Amino acid sequence: MKAESKSNYEVAMVGLDLTEMDDRIIAYLSVLVKALPLKRIIFVHVADKLELPAEIVDKYPDLLAPLDENIADGISQKVSAFFEDSDIQHDIIVQEGSPLETFLRLSKIKNVDLVILGRKKNLKGSGLLSGHIVRKSPTSILFVTETFNPTLKKVLIPVDFSQHSILCLDVAGKLKQHGGVDIHFSHLYNVPLGYYKTGKSHDEFAKIMKGHAMNDMKQFLNQHDVKEEYPCEYILSEDRPKAHMINKYAHDSGMDMILIGSRGRTTSSALMIGSIVEKVLLIDPDIPILVVKNHGENMGFFEAFMNI
Repeated sequence: MKAESKSNYEVAMVGLDLTEMDDRIIAYLSVLVKALPLKRIIFVHVADKLELPAEIVDKYPDLLAPLDENIADGISQKVSAFFEDSDIQHDIIVQEGSPLETFLRLSKIKNVDLVILGRKKNLKGSGLLSGHIVRKSPTSILFVTETFNPTLKKVLIPVDFSQHSILCLDVAGKLKQHGGVDIHFSHLYNVPLGYYKTGKSHDEFAKIMKGHAMNDMKQFLNQHDVKEEYPCEYILSEDRPKAHMINKYAHDSGMDMILIGSRGRTTSSALMIGSIVEKVLLIDPDIPILVVKNHGENMGFFEAFMNI
Protein backbone atom coordinates (compact mmCIF):
# COMPACT_ATOMS: atom_id res chain seq x y z
CA MET A 1 0.00 0.00 0.00
CA LYS A 2 1.16 3.55 -0.63
CA ALA A 3 1.21 6.39 1.86
CA GLU A 4 2.92 9.74 2.13
CA SER A 5 4.73 8.86 5.30
CA LYS A 6 5.11 5.73 7.35
CA SER A 7 5.93 5.76 11.02
CA ASN A 8 7.82 2.96 12.70
CA TYR A 9 5.85 3.54 15.91
CA GLU A 10 8.93 2.68 17.94
CA VAL A 11 9.15 5.71 20.25
CA ALA A 12 6.15 6.66 22.40
CA MET A 13 5.73 9.59 24.77
CA VAL A 14 3.25 9.10 27.62
CA GLY A 15 1.66 12.04 29.43
CA LEU A 16 1.08 11.55 33.16
CA ASP A 17 -0.78 13.93 35.48
CA LEU A 18 -0.17 12.16 38.84
CA THR A 19 -3.78 11.02 39.18
CA GLU A 20 -5.43 7.60 39.09
CA MET A 21 -5.55 7.91 35.30
CA ASP A 22 -1.81 7.25 35.24
CA ASP A 23 -2.43 3.70 36.52
CA ARG A 24 -4.91 3.08 33.69
CA ILE A 25 -2.48 4.34 31.06
CA ILE A 26 0.40 2.24 32.39
CA ALA A 27 -1.87 -0.82 32.51
CA TYR A 28 -2.84 -0.22 28.89
CA LEU A 29 0.81 -0.24 27.86
CA SER A 30 0.93 -3.96 28.63
CA VAL A 31 -1.79 -4.37 25.98
CA LEU A 32 -0.23 -1.96 23.49
CA VAL A 33 3.29 -3.40 23.50
CA LYS A 34 1.86 -6.70 22.26
CA ALA A 35 0.48 -4.95 19.18
CA LEU A 36 3.14 -2.33 18.39
CA PRO A 37 6.92 -2.77 18.12
CA LEU A 38 7.73 -0.12 20.72
CA LYS A 39 11.41 0.21 21.60
CA ARG A 40 11.35 3.26 23.85
CA ILE A 41 8.72 4.86 26.09
CA ILE A 42 9.19 8.35 27.52
CA PHE A 43 7.05 9.24 30.53
CA VAL A 44 6.43 12.98 30.88
CA HIS A 45 4.88 15.06 33.63
CA VAL A 46 4.56 18.82 33.24
CA ALA A 47 3.98 20.86 36.40
CA ASP A 48 2.94 24.47 36.69
CA LYS A 49 5.59 25.01 39.37
CA LEU A 50 8.41 22.83 40.66
CA GLU A 51 9.58 25.18 43.42
CA LEU A 52 8.26 24.99 46.96
CA PRO A 53 7.40 28.25 48.77
CA ALA A 54 10.26 29.48 50.96
CA GLU A 55 8.15 29.30 54.12
CA ILE A 56 7.39 25.63 53.47
CA VAL A 57 11.07 24.86 52.94
CA ASP A 58 11.96 26.67 56.20
CA LYS A 59 9.29 24.78 58.16
CA TYR A 60 9.95 21.37 56.59
CA PRO A 61 13.68 21.10 55.81
CA ASP A 62 13.29 17.42 54.91
CA LEU A 63 11.56 18.58 51.71
CA LEU A 64 14.75 20.12 50.38
CA ALA A 65 15.08 17.45 47.70
CA PRO A 66 14.07 18.98 44.36
CA LEU A 67 10.38 18.50 43.67
CA ASP A 68 11.07 17.24 40.17
CA GLU A 69 13.22 14.43 41.60
CA ASN A 70 10.47 13.46 44.04
CA ILE A 71 7.92 13.34 41.22
CA ALA A 72 10.26 11.34 39.01
CA ASP A 73 10.83 8.85 41.84
CA GLY A 74 7.09 8.44 42.28
CA ILE A 75 6.58 7.83 38.56
CA SER A 76 9.51 5.38 38.56
CA GLN A 77 7.85 3.33 41.28
CA LYS A 78 4.66 3.15 39.25
CA VAL A 79 6.27 2.07 36.00
CA SER A 80 9.05 -0.15 37.36
CA ALA A 81 6.84 -3.24 37.64
CA PHE A 82 5.81 -2.85 34.01
CA PHE A 83 9.43 -2.94 32.81
CA GLU A 84 10.67 -5.79 34.99
CA ASP A 85 10.51 -8.33 32.15
CA SER A 86 10.68 -5.90 29.25
CA ASP A 87 13.49 -4.97 26.87
CA ILE A 88 11.85 -1.62 26.15
CA GLN A 89 13.95 1.37 27.10
CA HIS A 90 12.19 3.96 29.25
CA ASP A 91 12.90 7.48 30.45
CA ILE A 92 11.16 9.84 32.84
CA ILE A 93 11.00 13.59 32.25
CA VAL A 94 9.57 16.08 34.74
CA GLN A 95 9.48 19.69 33.63
CA GLU A 96 7.89 22.96 34.60
CA GLY A 97 5.82 24.95 32.13
CA SER A 98 2.93 24.70 29.70
CA PRO A 99 1.80 21.12 28.98
CA LEU A 100 0.92 21.91 25.36
CA GLU A 101 4.16 23.71 24.56
CA THR A 102 6.25 21.11 26.39
CA PHE A 103 4.66 18.18 24.59
CA LEU A 104 5.05 19.81 21.20
CA ARG A 105 8.69 20.60 21.90
CA LEU A 106 9.56 17.18 23.32
CA SER A 107 7.79 15.31 20.54
CA LYS A 108 10.19 16.94 18.10
CA ILE A 109 13.35 16.76 20.21
CA LYS A 110 12.83 13.10 21.07
CA ASN A 111 11.66 12.17 17.55
CA VAL A 112 8.47 10.69 18.98
CA ASP A 113 6.27 8.48 16.78
CA LEU A 114 3.28 8.30 19.11
CA VAL A 115 1.94 10.44 21.97
CA ILE A 116 -0.21 8.63 24.54
CA LEU A 117 -2.66 10.56 26.74
CA GLY A 118 -5.55 9.70 29.03
CA ARG A 119 -9.23 10.50 28.45
CA LYS A 120 -11.21 10.89 31.64
CA LYS A 121 -14.87 10.12 32.14
CA ASN A 122 -15.47 9.77 35.88
CA LEU A 123 -12.02 10.14 37.41
CA LYS A 124 -11.07 13.38 39.13
CA GLY A 125 -9.19 16.02 37.25
CA SER A 126 -9.66 17.68 33.92
CA GLY A 127 -7.11 15.58 32.06
CA LEU A 128 -3.59 16.46 31.06
CA LEU A 129 -4.20 18.30 27.81
CA SER A 130 -7.10 19.65 25.84
CA GLY A 131 -7.98 18.83 22.25
CA HIS A 132 -5.57 21.55 21.16
CA ILE A 133 -2.71 19.07 21.07
CA VAL A 134 -4.66 16.94 18.59
CA ARG A 135 -4.82 19.84 16.15
CA LYS A 136 -1.25 20.99 16.69
CA SER A 137 0.80 17.87 17.35
CA PRO A 138 3.09 16.77 14.49
CA THR A 139 2.66 13.11 15.46
CA SER A 140 -0.10 10.55 16.04
CA ILE A 141 -1.92 10.56 19.37
CA LEU A 142 -3.50 7.65 21.23
CA PHE A 143 -6.20 8.45 23.78
CA VAL A 144 -6.46 5.78 26.48
CA THR A 145 -9.84 5.54 28.20
CA GLU A 146 -10.63 4.78 31.83
CA THR A 147 -12.15 1.46 30.77
CA PHE A 148 -10.73 -0.67 27.98
CA ASN A 149 -10.63 -4.30 26.92
CA PRO A 150 -7.56 -6.11 28.30
CA THR A 151 -6.83 -7.37 24.78
CA LEU A 152 -6.39 -5.56 21.48
CA LYS A 153 -7.95 -7.79 18.82
CA LYS A 154 -10.46 -5.75 16.81
CA VAL A 155 -9.65 -2.35 15.35
CA LEU A 156 -12.06 -0.15 13.39
CA ILE A 157 -10.98 2.21 10.61
CA PRO A 158 -13.66 4.63 9.35
CA VAL A 159 -12.68 4.99 5.69
CA ASP A 160 -13.50 8.14 3.71
CA PHE A 161 -11.17 7.43 0.74
CA SER A 162 -8.75 10.15 1.83
CA GLN A 163 -4.97 9.91 2.14
CA HIS A 164 -5.41 9.79 5.90
CA SER A 165 -7.38 6.56 5.51
CA ILE A 166 -4.30 5.07 3.87
CA LEU A 167 -2.15 6.26 6.76
CA CYS A 168 -4.54 4.45 9.10
CA LEU A 169 -4.13 1.31 7.00
CA ASP A 170 -0.37 1.59 7.34
CA VAL A 171 -0.67 1.68 11.14
CA ALA A 172 -3.25 -1.10 11.10
CA GLY A 173 -0.82 -3.21 9.08
CA LYS A 174 1.72 -2.87 11.87
CA LEU A 175 -0.91 -3.84 14.45
CA LYS A 176 -1.86 -6.87 12.40
CA GLN A 177 1.71 -7.96 11.69
CA HIS A 178 3.03 -7.44 15.21
CA GLY A 179 -0.02 -8.28 17.31
CA GLY A 180 -2.36 -10.30 15.08
CA VAL A 181 -5.06 -7.63 15.24
CA ASP A 182 -8.19 -7.98 13.08
CA ILE A 183 -8.90 -4.92 10.96
CA HIS A 184 -12.45 -3.79 10.16
CA PHE A 185 -13.63 -0.93 7.94
CA SER A 186 -16.69 1.23 8.11
CA HIS A 187 -17.87 3.68 5.48
CA LEU A 188 -20.72 6.18 5.76
CA TYR A 189 -22.86 6.96 2.74
CA ASN A 190 -25.96 9.07 2.09
CA VAL A 191 -28.95 9.17 -0.24
CA PRO A 192 -28.96 12.47 -2.18
CA LEU A 193 -31.81 14.84 -1.38
CA GLY A 194 -33.26 14.80 -4.89
CA TYR A 195 -33.47 11.00 -5.18
CA TYR A 196 -37.29 11.13 -5.60
CA LYS A 197 -36.90 12.94 -8.93
CA THR A 198 -35.53 9.69 -10.39
CA GLY A 199 -38.82 7.91 -9.72
CA LYS A 200 -37.11 5.46 -7.37
CA SER A 201 -37.98 4.88 -3.73
CA HIS A 202 -35.65 5.82 -0.89
CA ASP A 203 -34.72 2.17 -0.29
CA GLU A 204 -34.04 1.60 -3.98
CA PHE A 205 -31.73 4.59 -4.19
CA ALA A 206 -30.04 3.63 -0.92
CA LYS A 207 -29.07 0.31 -2.55
CA ILE A 208 -27.70 2.21 -5.55
CA MET A 209 -25.61 4.49 -3.32
CA LYS A 210 -24.31 1.54 -1.33
CA GLY A 211 -23.27 -0.14 -4.58
CA HIS A 212 -21.40 3.00 -5.60
CA ALA A 213 -19.69 3.11 -2.21
CA MET A 214 -18.59 -0.52 -2.57
CA ASN A 215 -17.17 0.18 -6.03
CA ASP A 216 -15.40 3.28 -4.75
CA MET A 217 -13.88 1.21 -1.95
CA LYS A 218 -12.51 -1.36 -4.42
CA GLN A 219 -11.01 1.36 -6.61
CA PHE A 220 -9.54 3.13 -3.61
CA LEU A 221 -7.84 0.00 -2.26
CA ASN A 222 -6.61 -1.01 -5.72
CA GLN A 223 -5.21 2.46 -6.28
CA HIS A 224 -3.14 2.15 -3.13
CA ASP A 225 -2.06 -1.47 -3.71
CA VAL A 226 -3.98 -2.87 -0.75
CA LYS A 227 -4.19 -6.56 -1.57
CA GLU A 228 -5.69 -7.93 1.63
CA GLU A 229 -9.47 -7.93 2.00
CA TYR A 230 -10.92 -6.48 5.16
CA PRO A 231 -14.59 -6.69 6.23
CA CYS A 232 -16.41 -3.39 5.75
CA GLU A 233 -19.69 -2.16 7.20
CA TYR A 234 -21.46 0.29 4.88
CA ILE A 235 -23.60 2.54 7.04
CA LEU A 236 -26.44 4.70 5.76
CA SER A 237 -25.96 7.82 7.84
CA GLU A 238 -28.71 10.08 6.46
CA ASP A 239 -29.01 13.15 8.70
CA ARG A 240 -27.65 11.37 11.76
CA PRO A 241 -24.35 12.69 13.15
CA LYS A 242 -21.53 10.75 11.53
CA ALA A 243 -19.48 10.63 14.73
CA HIS A 244 -22.39 8.99 16.56
CA MET A 245 -22.79 6.43 13.80
CA ILE A 246 -19.10 5.50 13.98
CA ASN A 247 -19.27 5.34 17.75
CA LYS A 248 -22.40 3.17 17.76
CA TYR A 249 -21.00 0.69 15.26
CA ALA A 250 -17.72 0.46 17.19
CA HIS A 251 -19.58 -0.37 20.39
CA ASP A 252 -22.11 -2.73 18.81
CA SER A 253 -19.38 -4.72 17.05
CA GLY A 254 -17.08 -4.92 20.07
CA MET A 255 -14.15 -2.90 18.71
CA ASP A 256 -11.13 -2.52 20.98
CA MET A 257 -9.76 0.59 19.26
CA ILE A 258 -10.75 3.17 16.65
CA LEU A 259 -8.11 4.35 14.18
CA ILE A 260 -9.12 7.59 12.57
CA GLY A 261 -7.09 9.94 10.39
CA SER A 262 -6.79 13.61 11.20
CA ARG A 263 -6.83 16.46 8.75
CA GLY A 264 -3.59 18.34 8.29
CA ARG A 265 -3.18 21.94 7.25
CA THR A 266 -5.50 23.43 4.66
CA THR A 267 -4.41 25.42 1.61
CA SER A 268 -4.81 28.56 3.68
CA SER A 269 -2.33 27.14 6.23
CA ALA A 270 -4.99 26.96 8.89
CA LEU A 271 -4.61 23.83 10.98
CA MET A 272 -7.70 21.83 11.72
CA ILE A 273 -8.77 18.35 12.65
CA GLY A 274 -11.60 16.69 10.79
CA SER A 275 -14.88 17.54 12.49
CA ILE A 276 -15.79 13.86 12.70
CA VAL A 277 -12.55 13.08 14.53
CA GLU A 278 -13.16 15.85 17.01
CA LYS A 279 -16.71 14.71 17.71
CA VAL A 280 -15.74 11.05 18.10
CA LEU A 281 -13.19 12.14 20.68
CA LEU A 282 -15.84 14.11 22.53
CA ILE A 283 -18.58 11.48 22.61
CA ASP A 284 -16.65 8.24 23.12
CA PRO A 285 -14.99 7.94 26.54
CA ASP A 286 -14.89 4.12 26.46
CA ILE A 287 -12.98 2.94 23.39
CA PRO A 288 -9.32 3.99 22.96
CA ILE A 289 -8.91 6.20 19.89
CA LEU A 290 -5.74 6.50 17.85
CA VAL A 291 -5.67 9.71 15.82
CA VAL A 292 -3.27 8.95 12.96
CA LYS A 293 -1.22 11.74 11.45
CA ASN A 294 1.23 11.94 8.62
CA HIS A 295 4.36 12.29 10.74
CA GLY A 296 5.47 15.92 10.83
CA GLU A 297 2.49 17.27 8.86
CA ASN A 298 2.02 20.10 11.34
CA MET A 299 5.71 20.84 11.72
CA GLY A 300 5.38 24.20 9.99
CA PHE A 301 2.92 25.27 12.65
CA PHE A 302 5.19 23.84 15.33
CA GLU A 303 8.09 25.98 14.17
CA ALA A 304 5.91 29.09 14.16
CA PHE A 305 4.40 28.20 17.53
CA MET A 306 7.79 27.81 19.19
CA ASN A 307 8.96 31.16 17.81
CA ILE A 308 6.05 33.14 19.22
